[in-house]
Amino acid sequence: MKVHLLAFGAHPDDVELSCGGTILKMVKFGYKAGIIDLTEAELSTRGTVERRRMETGKSSKILDLSIRENLQISDGQIENNHINRLKVVNCIRKYQPEIILAPYYEDRHPDHVHTSNLISESNFYSGLSKIETGTNPYRAKNIIYYYQHLVDNPSFVVDITDEFEKKMEAVKAFESQFYNPESDEPETFISQKQFFDSLKTRGQYFGYQIGVEYGEPFFVKSIIKITNLYEIFS
Repeated sequence: MKVHLLAFGAHPDDVELSCGGTILKMVKFGYKAGIIDLTEAELSTRGTVERRRMETGKSSKILDLSIRENLQISDGQIENNHINRLKVVNCIRKYQPEIILAPYYEDRHPDHVHTSNLISESNFYSGLSKIETGTNPYRAKNIIYYYQHLVDNPSFVVDITDEFEKKMEAVKAFESQFYNPESDEPETFISQKQFFDSLKTRGQYFGYQIGVEYGEPFFVKSIIKITNLYEIFS
């Protein structure tokens, strides 16, 4: 199955937290979207792999994804090596997205940084005919980077005002990872009581930058091509 947009994340919930609203918006516009999780987040402080799988399935339904896969790379061992590149290349060739969403290449979490580099290089190699995987060569036209913990000079912001509440539903599907006053598991950065307020404030901040209620920021390395100035800036 071909998808228009394919988002890669180091762990289940990474994509939902960072660009779930944009995915919802694209699906609403009639585009097919998918998510590839690199690991099952087996090193996570809270929850279990089995529970995370169920939560992932619930979130995927909320986002109305066309596909979702897990590459089962070991958590904490996301290396940019030949084996992992072939796994990513297979996905890119299989689903042939025009747009890839990947983590921004600077972040507090090493897995996010390694994922960014792995996806960027794999997309290049995916277009080389002499790399044989049993599928035809294919390279996505664009890689767009979503921000996680660190945000540095976004190239653009997507208006997700109409999608924000549903994005939060998709995020909250991963309930094992977030605040629960009855939980006896150790506290993490995202399980703090104020985390959802922080996520909302972040959305409002970037929405404010473009004159709307909620927004999600993105970065592109290349210069953005514009053919009709009026359509963009009117």
